Parts: sequence; structure tokens; C-alpha cells
Amino acid sequence: MWCKLIEEHTSRAGFASPATERELHRVEESLGHLLPEELAELLGETNGVIDANGYNLVFSAEQLLQGNLEMRTYPALKRLYMSFDQLLFFSDAPGDGSLFAYALVPEGRPDIFVWDHRTDNRRCVAPSLEHFIQAWLTGRIQL
Repeated sequence: MWCKLIEEHTSRAGFASPATERELHRVEESLGHLLPEELAELLGETNGVIDANGYNLVFSAEQLLQGNLEMRTYPALKRLYMSFDQLLFFSDAPGDGSLFAYALVPEGRPDIFVWDHRTDNRRCVAPSLEHFIQAWLTGRIQL
């Protein structure tokens, strides 16, 4: 379903082999919370998606784990920005430095936010992963 959705908007996306249940469990255990259901489904279909320019439309399970651990624990980031503990980063904005994330609070909401690294602003850009993918690939999300 997810690969098909992406292919409806671009023929130039790169897909990986599906993430294993073990990989997804490791991410959840290491981060201390479940992955949003739709993100886990996407990773179970393709372990990350690369766009035509080599940027991550969706991080792989390992990139997601390492990136979020770094954002949550790196001392310099803790001094510069509000806490990232309530965000789950899963995508980056090509050439911009901003990141896309799920808000983990309140639990169960699939809203997608963009985090602006220049201002530390966190703004909702889509009500779900499906809407995010469609809007990002069609240029409807403005940073």
C-alpha cells in the first residue's frame, strides 16, 4: 500500500527490503515507546524511502533509531532547543536541516510536524503519514 501510494506521486523513489519485526521491536525498545502504527506498517513494507535526490522521504528503522537517540541525548542540542522527547523524527527536508516528526503526545494522534532547526518552531503540517507523503511529493508542504 505505501510503496504504491508513493509511486502514484513519483517514479523516482528508492525502496528498501522490508524491516523485520526484530528491527522494529529494537527501535521501540530502545526509544521506550511504540512506533505509530502507520509508520510501522510502512517500514514493514519498505525499510526506508529515498527520493530522487537521495534524501530520506522516510528514514530506515536504523536511521530512525540513531537519529532520535541523538536528538534526545546530544548535550549541545539539549542546550539549544526544547526537549525532543515528545517527537519521533522520521524524515528530513532536503537541504534545509528541518525534520519531520510525529508528536508522541497526546498518544495515538497521527499528526505530522515539521521542526525548524533555525527557530525551534514545531508546526503541524499533515494529519497523517498518508497526507504527509501526498503533500510532500506534490509540493503542498511549505517550510
